[in-house]
Amino acid sequence: MPTSLPSRPRAAHPWLRAALLSVAALSLGGAAGAQSFGFSPTTLQMDATKNLVAETVMINSTAAPARFTVLPRVWKVEGGKLVLLETRDLIVNPASFTVKPGGSQVIRVGLRKKPGDTELSYRLLVQQEAIEGVELPKVSADLGKDAKAGLNLTMTFSLPIYVTQPGAAPRVQFSAAASGQNLLLTVQNAGQRRAIYRSVTLTRGGASVGLQAISALAGSTQTLTLTGLGDKAGPLTIRYTGEDGQTLVQTVALP
Repeated sequence: MPTSLPSRPRAAHPWLRAALLSVAALSLGGAAGAQSFGFSPTTLQMDATKNLVAETVMINSTAAPARFTVLPRVWKVEGGKLVLLETRDLIVNPASFTVKPGGSQVIRVGLRKKPGDTELSYRLLVQQEAIEGVELPKVSADLGKDAKAGLNLTMTFSLPIYVTQPGAAPRVQFSAAASGQNLLLTVQNAGQRRAIYRSVTLTRGGASVGLQAISALAGSTQTLTLTGLGDKAGPLTIRYTGEDGQTLVQTVALP
């Protein structure tokens, strides 16, 4: 699923799930109006045994032209954390474009490298750029001493790309250990396909932590810090929505 985040001020990023992503009616405290852009599909999938290309269509539902730059990134785990890194593995066409109001733009992606047995994971960053004479939504920034500044708000969309062998499957294990007042959750996927858990609630001893998603990429191990759950009693309960839309519950015993 894609992520949309305002660019600098490129700030918080809600996870959005739909066949057609819409980022609409941004409430900016009375500042400039709203933006609405969409993608179909929102996840780009390549079969590792077939033509290594994929595409998505971006739709501009606003009343103004919008300009975007497209940046490919490899999506992986380093040091137990998810990171996005520059890559030459992907070819993107077009790398930049302007889409008319009410118009659309096809974005095509091709893989340069030969895939192996383990799924490859990437993200496509579609970053909005300012156009001279086109007003963008604004946010007010407090500069102190009663001084404020209006900052233009542009959007960055992050679309996942997966290159997967037919029949590949995830093999995920959760483990947890206390670290002072916090709990360290280890998510290990020894399989050859990702597993994405959404709307995650982690509960221990009556206290809960919510996460928008856990992305267990193929062949990865990551560590998540669950604040305030380390000094609670009992096992850890993980409740989430799977990729098939079903709600599942797992219990993790602590040592």
